Amino acid sequence: MNAPVRRPLPIATAIAARLPDQEVRKSNEVNGFTYSRFKAIWYTLRLVLVIPLFPLMPFALAYEAKDWSIARSYFKTLAYCGRVALTHVRHGSVIRMLKYNLLLDKDTIQAAINRRRGACTRCAKCCRQYNCIFLGHDAETKEYSCKIYQTDYWYYGTCGRYPIDQKDIDDHACPGFSMEEAA
Repeated sequence: MNAPVRRPLPIATAIAARLPDQEVRKSNEVNGFTYSRFKAIWYTLRLVLVIPLFPLMPFALAYEAKDWSIARSYFKTLAYCGRVALTHVRHGSVIRMLKYNLLLDKDTIQAAINRRRGACTRCAKCCRQYNCIFLGHDAETKEYSCKIYQTDYWYYGTCGRYPIDQKDIDDHACPGFSMEEAA
């Protein structure tokens, strides 16, 4: 069986100084990604349209993460999906995704991202708050990785543009980011 694909999270410059052989990526620059308004709207509509197909979610998640152990634990994964859906509604992630994909235009999102300072420190506080099924953890190195980093799910869900404002940072007590005041 194929091993899950590990996609390293971007690392902050302070961490990179300790890891000279690691590639340093800033969160404002994701290679190969071009924002598409159509894709953002399509992604959001797809999420709404698949609600009747909720029982198939473990298979969709396993496909997206390229980790079929997710589908093999079908009932556990399905229960997880239900808990996560409720948690995302309660914490406002669904509203943020709708805001990012439907209400705000590309320039507004980019202006907010340009005010963002810092980078991911790989603490995974944001992912652990939701007990994210896509969060990988290497027990040996104690590092976290994202199984869906640089996929459409990551880009057009709330992850790829996180954090977009100070509220996002405060919600997760994120140590790696801060927001410059709007001019």
